[in-house]
Amino acid sequence: MKTIILILLSFVTTFLIAQTSEYGDTLFIETITFEQNYPFLELDTSNQNIWQIGEPGKVFFDTAYSKKNAIVTDTINPYPTNNSSHFDLLVGAFNYNGLYPWNIFVGVKHKYDTDTLKDGGYISVSYDNGNTWMNIINDTVYDPSVGIEFENENLYQHSDTLYNGEPGFSGFSQEWQTTWFAWHEIKIKSNELIGDTMIIRFNFLSDSIEDNREGWMIDNIDLYAIDLGGSVQENENSLLFSVYPNPVNSLFRISLPGHNSNLKFELINSQGQIVTQKRYVNIDSFEYDVSGLQRDIYLIRISNDKGLTGVKRLIVK
Repeated sequence: MKTIILILLSFVTTFLIAQTSEYGDTLFIETITFEQNYPFLELDTSNQNIWQIGEPGKVFFDTAYSKKNAIVTDTINPYPTNNSSHFDLLVGAFNYNGLYPWNIFVGVKHKYDTDTLKDGGYISVSYDNGNTWMNIINDTVYDPSVGIEFENENLYQHSDTLYNGEPGFSGFSQEWQTTWFAWHEIKIKSNELIGDTMIIRFNFLSDSIEDNREGWMIDNIDLYAIDLGGSVQENENSLLFSVYPNPVNSLFRISLPGHNSNLKFELINSQGQIVTQKRYVNIDSFEYDVSGLQRDIYLIRISNDKGLTGVKRLIVK
């Protein structure tokens, strides 16, 4: 049971707000709109870097997706030949508090205009502070044989190779595209280690042929998690109960099948702290008021004198 609680706690964070969006039922952390500095975003500092944050002023890249700024392979000029540029997004407990590394979703809005299957962009990841890198669609750190592996939508495929053989985005996107990629519900290989920070790198490459094209523009990088449901997988050793309403901002009710003697009710916050502990005798339902608690995602844990325990998640708005 302790293991189940620890895994569930890794899904929760004090920064999340439950919403329904184009990504599905999501728990949003934040959106990077490039209107102000984001502390966990780092631009390439080499002389080759062409990534710029600002107001786009090209023909196809004429406006940002939202507000004023975006990050662009040069806000005014076409991309040059023989270029290799990148910017990095750092991911860890500092922005995925309570979720890292078990429930990481990243969504981007982007446009691209490059020489098809020659120039373009791709996304890579490093788990060892940048010593080694792999294209995210070739991630070998997470093990697909024991759970859900890396997932994505509207990402390039292995056949979409750039001039150096790296899979990536290329050609003309025609309009704003929405792409998301995620690592979630994953057991890590026993022979692999993941540190306290993963680095997601957005790379741009061009060959030696001048094409006079605009490059790659990215805006609204969404950091979020998918709401994976309100309860753990139940078995014959689980105490069954229901919670309504959920999410909640004041009073909620817990209902249990039949009368239960000597129940212990615990409410646990995203830091693993028990904020409430109560005992109930011979009841089949009870109410609890959370209006005095801060917004968070909590765990409800209920156990009885027969040795059964049940756990569900509660979102306090």
